[in-house]
Amino acid sequence: MKMIHRVKKAFPTLLVLYEIMVCSQAAESIHVPTVVAQIPPTKAQEITTIQPSIAEPKLEEPPVHSNKIELGATNITQSYEDENPTKYKPIFPSPNPRLKGPFFEEGSELTHVTARVGSTINLDCRIGLLGDKTVTWTQVKNQNINLLTVGKNTHSKDERIHLAFRYPNNYRLQISYVTKRDEGIYACQVATYPPKVKRIHLTITAPEVRIVDESGREVHERHYRQGSSLLLTCLATSVGFMENEPDRNIISWKHGARILSQGSSLNITKESDSAVSVLTITPLEKRNSGNYTCTVGNLAARTVAVHVINGELPAAVQTAGVHFKSSNSTLLLVIFTLCSLLR
Repeated sequence: MKMIHRVKKAFPTLLVLYEIMVCSQAAESIHVPTVVAQIPPTKAQEITTIQPSIAEPKLEEPPVHSNKIELGATNITQSYEDENPTKYKPIFPSPNPRLKGPFFEEGSELTHVTARVGSTINLDCRIGLLGDKTVTWTQVKNQNINLLTVGKNTHSKDERIHLAFRYPNNYRLQISYVTKRDEGIYACQVATYPPKVKRIHLTITAPEVRIVDESGREVHERHYRQGSSLLLTCLATSVGFMENEPDRNIISWKHGARILSQGSSLNITKESDSAVSVLTITPLEKRNSGNYTCTVGNLAARTVAVHVINGELPAAVQTAGVHFKSSNSTLLLVIFTLCSLLR
């Protein structure tokens, strides 16, 4: 009885399974037609070329080992290799010395300056980006260093030398009435570490004066017979002609302290920066004895002592080859003697 009861209870389930099996076999026996869609060629090409857009991962590139910065007209470029390739250092431009400061606007090269004796000379020292640094001027001569200025204050005991500062940054050294002893090296120095120095070589030119006699020999003392003629020539070189200075005032003659306004002639050659003046006095008298001085302005002078003797010249003076004006008879006697010796 129990068996029959269990079969009746499971009969609905078995019926459902049977229906499923029948339906599946029927589905397999049914033929389903295949439908192919007709797509125009242009559309088909567009469909085939469409690719899925997949974003590729971007790899971080290492920083570039070069940098270029443009500052006005200055290009600063620096490149270097990192000692450690796994570690990157920041890149900084190489500084321009003129941007860092302090610096000399005219450069730190040695400069040559020439001045004439008696003139006023200005030695310029323009400094950029000075900041709080101190500027000094020194003179180097014969291995000695003389301190001239510190900052804007003058320390030289020579009143001709002082600092003539010009706004905004020109530490100008001014020397008035320059002389030959002012020649040498002048250094404009900025108190940095190491110090920054600009050197200027100052050369002083002065006229050179010589007095020569009739034969062209340089003389310092002359003896003449009374009644003879005096002829002295003053040769001046490196005169340094001034534009507004009259030529007639370049060379002058003095007898003692008295300026001679007559008896002299002047010949000037500006191309060679030279001048020649000839002094003539005839006939000579005792009062013409004394010192005769040839001067070039107040820059240079040369003096010769003149002795006018009444009568015969001393033997010592004659043997020394000192000039005197002899008479015509004596001259004829000398010529006759020479002719006799040549026979």
